[in-house]
Amino acid sequence: MNKFQSKDPNFKNKIRKRLSGQHFMHHIGFDLSEITAGKIVGEMSLEQIHLQQYGFLHGGVSATILDIVMGFAAYTLMPIDKGVVTANISVDYLHPGDGESIIAIGEVEKSGKKMVFTTGKVFVVKDGVRKQIASARAVMAVIDTT
Repeated sequence: MNKFQSKDPNFKNKIRKRLSGQHFMHHIGFDLSEITAGKIVGEMSLEQIHLQQYGFLHGGVSATILDIVMGFAAYTLMPIDKGVVTANISVDYLHPGDGESIIAIGEVEKSGKKMVFTTGKVFVVKDGVRKQIASARAVMAVIDTT
C-alpha cells in the first residue's frame, strides 16, 4: 500500500510529458517502468557505453539514474505549480555492476513544503538474479514553477 498521495491527479501524464524532454535518459536507454505517487522505477539494458574500463557499470551512470528516479519520485507529490531540484545527493556503491540490465528504484521517505527526502537503490540483473549494487539518499528542494 502506498503511503503517499499526489496533489496533482494528472501526475502520471505530467511525468510522461516531461520524459519527452529528458534527452540524456533517451540517449542512455533508461526508461521509467513504474510511476506511482512517491515511487519511481526505471530500467535499462546494459551496453558498452554504460561501462567503465573493467566492464562494470560506471559510477556516474548509477548516480545519474538514482538522481532521476529520486527526483521524479519527489515530483510525483508536487502540486501543479511546484517542481523539485536536487539540493543534495549521496551515493554508496556496494558492489561492481556486472550484468545484462539494471533496475533503479526511487522512493520518497518524507515530503515537506520546502524539501523532499528520498532514497534510491540500483540493482543489476544477471542470469535472472537481481543484486543491489548502489544505494542513495537525496534531498530535493521544492521550487515554484510559475
